[in-house]
Amino acid sequence: MTGDYESLVKKRKTYAVIAALILLAIVVVFAGRAKQGNDEPAQETAEAIEAEVFVVSPSSLPNSVSASGAVQAIQEAKIAPKIMSSVAAVTVNEGDRVRQGQVLIRLESNDLQAQLAQAEAGLSAALAGSGRADTGVGLQEVQTSANIANAQASLKSAREHLSMVKEGPRKQQRTQAHLAVAQAEAQFNNAKLELDRYNRLYEQDVVPKQRLDGVQAAYAIAKAQYESAKEQASMTDEGSRSQEIIAAQQQVQQAEQGLRLAKASVAENAMSVRNAQVAASQVKQARAAVAFAKTQLGYATITSPITGVVSARMVDPGDTVSPGMPVICVQSDSRYRLEVTVPESAAGDMHIGKQVEVEIGADKRRGSGKVSVISPAGDTGSHKFLVKADLPEELNVRAGEFGRISFPASFSKGVIIPAKALKDAGGLPCVFIVDKQDIARMRMVKVGRTTPGGMEILSGLQAEDRVIIENTGVLTDGVRVKPRKPSMSKVERIDG
Repeated sequence: MTGDYESLVKKRKTYAVIAALILLAIVVVFAGRAKQGNDEPAQETAEAIEAEVFVVSPSSLPNSVSASGAVQAIQEAKIAPKIMSSVAAVTVNEGDRVRQGQVLIRLESNDLQAQLAQAEAGLSAALAGSGRADTGVGLQEVQTSANIANAQASLKSAREHLSMVKEGPRKQQRTQAHLAVAQAEAQFNNAKLELDRYNRLYEQDVVPKQRLDGVQAAYAIAKAQYESAKEQASMTDEGSRSQEIIAAQQQVQQAEQGLRLAKASVAENAMSVRNAQVAASQVKQARAAVAFAKTQLGYATITSPITGVVSARMVDPGDTVSPGMPVICVQSDSRYRLEVTVPESAAGDMHIGKQVEVEIGADKRRGSGKVSVISPAGDTGSHKFLVKADLPEELNVRAGEFGRISFPASFSKGVIIPAKALKDAGGLPCVFIVDKQDIARMRMVKVGRTTPGGMEILSGLQAEDRVIIENTGVLTDGVRVKPRKPSMSKVERIDG
């Protein structure tokens, strides 16, 4: 019974402690609320902080574009041979200065020299053959004309003789017969002299055997005509007989045959002309072969197409090279350009001759360049365009150096605020603006470029926002402010 009583007393004490703790908590809560209620009126009744404000309005901002790239020589020659051969000698090393036309590499040329000698020998033979053909054509044309003339004269004489024989000899006929003998004798003597001359030419290999045969035939005809003329004169002196008439008729027939043979040699003349034309064509071919061999031999000597510095040497003596294979590289060291790629949005602001600011090398040498090349087509992947700017000599640049260009582009609308309005909130930029109830509100912003008029704000502000630019160090979010616009001079300085 005593134990139950003690247990009941302990339970009552425990309940009393719990009730006391709950009551204490309630008192604390109400006390806090009472204090909070007392503080709010104090804040509302606190004096407002006076501060200058800047009213946000869009401004025209000059866009600036920069792009980086590498310095390149304006002139660069990657030299390759035009024939396959082995390298006999290399006369320069990397870094050597060379002048235009200077020998850089010599290739093995023994085979090429032999080919040239063979082509020159072929040309000499073709020239000799063409000369003989031309001489033969000229002589044959002269001989053919003479043979035709003689044959025509012989035929005329034979016909006249036949007429005289039929009519019987008269005194005048006898005289004419003796004149015909004299004429035939003269033609015979001329034919003999011509035959002697052609025999000598044939022995000298100036005329072919065919030409000599023609002259011998003409000689035989002249001899026969001479003998016939003598017989005719004899018969004229004796008087005409039937046998004489038959003989005269045969002479006419022989003369007609001689004329036909003489005219047939005209076709031989045409063949000779064609042979001469073929010989002339062979001369042209031989000359072309010589020119080609000389050109090939010239390819064995590789020279520099420009004046500059050897930037790369890819071969050594003994190496085998082939057409299109670069063997040496020469860069002009007098003029350089900076090659960069610019975005599509800035390509429209570029034009040939445009002045751009350049910055070259690790030491950031600065100067002015001039745009000389703008690629007409951009890269389909990056949508960028290649731009080349010529560099001034005073920058003392070298090929391969890093460089950067910058230039103003078109204007765009943006927001500019005084730099002193910016504050740091945990490493992030922010500003204080004044709301419609003249309460300061913190606004996080994204900062862009620094301009002469202040800082560009990319996001976080909009037109007509009132940005606090004074006493920002004592401001906190939610305090009341008394906004005051800046003086006109300050406004002009900010906008400027």
